[in-house]
Amino acid sequence: MNIYLGTDIVYVPRIQAALERFGDRFLEKIYTPAEQKDCRQLNSQQTTIKGKMNRVSCNQLAGRWAAKEAVVKALGTGWRGLRYTDVEVQRSDSGAPKLRLHGTASALASAWGNCQWQLSLSHDGDYCTATAIALCSPPSTTAVGPDSETKI
Repeated sequence: MNIYLGTDIVYVPRIQAALERFGDRFLEKIYTPAEQKDCRQLNSQQTTIKGKMNRVSCNQLAGRWAAKEAVVKALGTGWRGLRYTDVEVQRSDSGAPKLRLHGTASALASAWGNCQWQLSLSHDGDYCTATAIALCSPPSTTAVGPDSETKI
């Protein structure tokens, strides 16, 4: 079994400033439609000022950004060759974060074999942290086919 680890910390006001400056362009470039929908639902449950994302949604978006950063660090690539939407952070029914990989990120992780990902996010004041761990069983190297030999 191989273990891959990544961690990141995000300053929430930085995400809030990006939202205020770039609006939907920022959301669409960084977050999948499912991530946006989830955070907008959280936003609609809270009081907003002039339709802007409130503090709760900014915290959620910052936490997801930290998780995405932690995942690409675990992948060992940084964002090189990846789209921001290749890494998607969802919420399970219990509220725990769960990971979906798409595109190049999915292909990279698949090459490692069968991987189980764990995410942990934490929020405190103006900061969010995330840790991503991939526990991977390497792909089988046993030859299978008409020309392979079976050893007992």
